[in-house]
This record gives sequence, C-alpha cells and structure tokens, in this order.
Amino acid sequence: MTDINFIEINAKEILTQMIADVEEELGETLYPSDERRIFLYQLAQFIIGLRNDINDSARQNLLRYARGDIQDALGELTNTKRLQSQKAFASYKFVLSAPQNNIITIKKGTRVTPDGTLYFEVKEDIYVQPGIETVDTIVEATEPGKKHNGFTPGQIKNIVDPIPYIKEGYNMSITTGGADIEDDESYRERIRLAAESFSTAGPGGAYEYFARSADSTISDISVVSPRPGVVRIIALQKDGEIPGEEVLQKIDNAVNARNKRPLTDFVEVVGATEAKYDIQVKYYLDKDHIADETKYRKAIEGQELNYQDGAIRDYINWQQERLGRELNPDVLRYKIQDAATYMKQDKTLTAVTRVIITSPVYTTLTEEQVAKPLVINVTYGGVE
Repeated sequence: MTDINFIEINAKEILTQMIADVEEELGETLYPSDERRIFLYQLAQFIIGLRNDINDSARQNLLRYARGDIQDALGELTNTKRLQSQKAFASYKFVLSAPQNNIITIKKGTRVTPDGTLYFEVKEDIYVQPGIETVDTIVEATEPGKKHNGFTPGQIKNIVDPIPYIKEGYNMSITTGGADIEDDESYRERIRLAAESFSTAGPGGAYEYFARSADSTISDISVVSPRPGVVRIIALQKDGEIPGEEVLQKIDNAVNARNKRPLTDFVEVVGATEAKYDIQVKYYLDKDHIADETKYRKAIEGQELNYQDGAIRDYINWQQERLGRELNPDVLRYKIQDAATYMKQDKTLTAVTRVIITSPVYTTLTEEQVAKPLVINVTYGGVE
C-alpha cells in the first residue's frame, strides 16, 4: 500500500513553494546568492521537520501506522489488549546427598541459574519426605522475557541459595514459555482480526484471533477443516518452536469457550509439523574484494562461521517464521548476495560472484507444516 500523507512533506516542493510565495509578495526574484533565499533554505529545514511531525501524528490515528500507546488505544475499540510478557519455566529435579530421616524443605524462591546472569526460582515450598532421595518440581524465571528460553536439560545446575542436604539440581526439560511484551506488528495483526471474532458462524479469522490471543509466544496460526464439522488449529511459536502441551492447552481453552465456538464445531489444536530440509551451498567472492574476504564471509556464515547469525541464519529464520511458507532457494540466494553488498558510484553491488545451491529445492508446504533445517553445509569456494 502507498503511504498516506495528510500534508505535503516533499522537501523540494515545500522549498520551491516558499520561494515562490516570498517572490510574489516582494515582487522580485530571489537569486541563488540572495541572502533572503539562503535564509529560506535554513527556515525550510524547520518547516519540513514540523510537517513531518504533524504528518506522523495524524498517521497515528490509522492502525496501519499506529504504535506504542496509540496502538493500545486503538486496540481498546475492539477490546483487544496487548499481550504482556511471560516467564519461562522448566521441570526441575533436586537430588539429596542421601535419604534423610526428617522432612527436608526447599523453600519458595530458592534460586538456580545456568550462567550466573539469568535466574530461575522455585514457585512453592517443596517437602522432601523421609527416605526419599529426589524430588521434582517446576522452576520459573525470575523475570519475564524470551531470553530465558532454550536452556537444554542439565544446563540449569547451579544452586544459588544453598539448601542443607541438597547435593545437586538440574532442569529436566528445555526452558520454554518466556516471551517479551507483544510487539507492534503482532498486535496490529490481532487488532485487524478482532472484527471477525464478533461472528458466531465460526469463520477462520475468528479462530485465528482467539488462538493468537491465548499466548504471546505464538507467531503464526493456521485454521483448516479436514472434514465437515471439524476445525483443526495449527500453532507455531516464535523462532520456529513447536508448541508444547501447556501452550496447546491455552489455545484449546481459548477457542473452545462456550461463547466463542459454534455449537456444531469439533475443534482440535495441534502443533505444526516439521518439514525437514538440508542447506547445501557453495559460494564465491569477487577477487577485487579479497581484502574484505573475512568481513563478507562473516556476513554470510556468521561471526563465528557457525550460522548462528548472518545471511544463512536470516534465511533459516525466514523459512520457519510462518506456517506453509514454501522452501525457496531464490530467497537463500538473495540473502547471501545481499549480505555482501557495497556501494560504488551510488550503485549497490554485491561481492558475491556465484552461488551454487544444491539444496533446498523449491518445495511447497501445507498450511500445517513449517520448514526446519536438518543438515547445514555451506562451502566457501574462494575468490574468482
């Protein structure tokens, strides 16, 4: 869609009009060296800045442009609130040095950490009965945010607050459920969908709206009907994560409420199905840029050449951020070339001379699938 301007903000046209108005008022021509014309050039900068501020303020009344508190106010019109941040959690096991004759208490608030920077805590008092050597519980991050997600089993093993007779502790599941406060783009999309939630006929948009509102970690929802009377909701979390039982249950509770689900619909909620693919790529750089060889390689393969950032990671993230997004090698080629761009005579060029992509090949996916990489093999062919 084209941008909407409520007032003229084209700098050249504004300056031209200012000069024309002054010349008409004075009845004389203002030549380039005229100090009055030079003054108008300086004054125009402030007028253009003011007009941009006015234009931006006016745009905030439109959902397409609204952000922050203004967007929150527009959400109130459809009773759509911004999803708040959430704390990550994981199952956790405490191990005693030996079974005891008395009850051992692990108090609420006992902290554990994987790295001394991020902390998790026990949510309620735990009582280890006599003769028992281990006890399972749930630990929750002390602060909300997705940065607490992704710690694999065994990583959270440092007990910050020592407990008598407790030898060790460790997480038994990957930490998940952490989320930052809903960003403007995600919130904007839910506000757009809110109108469909008013229908009682069971439109796909209504199910999508209620499902997205169930948990702030949800990034995409597909709604399909595999057979008459059955509605299947497929969920995907941010960063391409497949939802666990807790998130799926939240969605199920949201869409199956008596005042939301049509009486004749049978609704099932499932996580996305992974469509595995390999990345097999070989690329070459222009010999004229051999001095910047390391810089471009890191831009493509990541700072540590391990695909944790850079063009390859951008492609992986792009593929897995939406359900049903086709496997597209052309996007991979573009991202590799774009990562090695430079400017020459006001033109944007790329230092990549060739990109040979063996895998992936173009493949369409269903609305229930998300593309996830299996083997990543990126070869640098040198300069040519």
